[in-house]
Amino acid sequence: MNLILMLIPLIVILYLLIRKQHMLVAGIVGGIVAVAVSWILVATGKLETGLQPSDFENLIVNGGIKDMLSKYLAPVIYAAGAVMIARSGSIKALVEILNRKLKGKLAWLAAAIVIVQALATYMAGMGAGNTMVIAPLMFAAVGFIPEVVAGMAIATAIAFTTSPASTETALASTAAGMDVGAFANMMLPVTIIVFILAAALAFYGVHKRHNVLRTSEKVQDELTAKTNKEIWLMVVPFVVFLLLVIFGNKLNGLFTYSVFVPIINVIIAAVLCVIFCKESTEKVSKNLIEGSRFILTTLFGVGIFLGFINMIAYLGTFSELAGLIADAPKWIVAFLACVLAFIIAIPSGAFCAGVLTLLLPTIALIPGLSPLAFGLIAISAGLGTQISPVQINIAALSEGFQVSVFEVIQGNLKFVLSAAGLVGVFAIIVGLL
Repeated sequence: MNLILMLIPLIVILYLLIRKQHMLVAGIVGGIVAVAVSWILVATGKLETGLQPSDFENLIVNGGIKDMLSKYLAPVIYAAGAVMIARSGSIKALVEILNRKLKGKLAWLAAAIVIVQALATYMAGMGAGNTMVIAPLMFAAVGFIPEVVAGMAIATAIAFTTSPASTETALASTAAGMDVGAFANMMLPVTIIVFILAAALAFYGVHKRHNVLRTSEKVQDELTAKTNKEIWLMVVPFVVFLLLVIFGNKLNGLFTYSVFVPIINVIIAAVLCVIFCKESTEKVSKNLIEGSRFILTTLFGVGIFLGFINMIAYLGTFSELAGLIADAPKWIVAFLACVLAFIIAIPSGAFCAGVLTLLLPTIALIPGLSPLAFGLIAISAGLGTQISPVQINIAALSEGFQVSVFEVIQGNLKFVLSAAGLVGVFAIIVGLL
């Protein structure tokens, strides 16, 4: 009975999100229900104290808004840099070069860009900042193709849940009782396979639509008269910035202190925009500042919503759900944990590591669970975030492909569900071994 009560606020939020209500509307209604449920649980002896107004400051402001803004500083910086580069014409120049070299046949290019997205995310340990850089390039080249967007989303999810640089991998490896590096190496074959499948999905999507290049007449008018050398020079800021995003951490290992940190990388890109794209310093500066507006606004809204999810966590909902899994037959525990991680990530997928924090401590207490199972649970949570209306990477895809968040989710849905299903089958196999 207590668990049913605890689930009511979560069900309310899920229902409202499915009905395409704004996430804050869903969060507020779910939060009000959570307050009521908390005091019912006090009356039944399940909780010592119910939710009070003083808890809202901690759960919403500190645990929600402040948490999101502090943990996503790098994506904010990279997102601003990506917009600055795009408005300087560097991405348009790359599309023009591709148009000349590939003559409109872009299926292989789409697959390659998905791999670049995957590698960038794997190296950085997070996806949204890379998506802000790469999604506009993909959109300029092929337009909004569901298979392409889904390929990027799936590759991103697997990358940040298996990367040795991510919080998600750190949590999963701790639960599995392994070193982060060893755990990431164990998951690497799975990572590579999914990267290839995601790239193949993008290839199929573009090929199915006859490899038609999506390049506006405006781009052609601006760049057609330029020589190849002039256009390649305009591409330099984008290429350098992307390489710094992907390999910056590795390059830092060559020095006694970190040199290529996010803000330095953006400054380097800004200087290159002035030099190679012939933009004024004033315009580049303005583009950089204005480029931060979208992701900062998104993070603020998502932070408030996450605060309401924290109110549901206060009830003990997620701990109770994880506890139920512990009572299941051992062979199916990993599968059930994957399903639960996937489902919980949909309404609370703003921060995937937060989902794992809710589940893994309880699941880690189950004796004999394979280390690989914890990796699959992390991947399942990552996949669930890619159909979550409050996930930053989904917002970045929405902005990059110039469609609504729900259009991204609708396009991702069947592909993400298929990927999650394959992970579930693998989890059953792991449980039986």
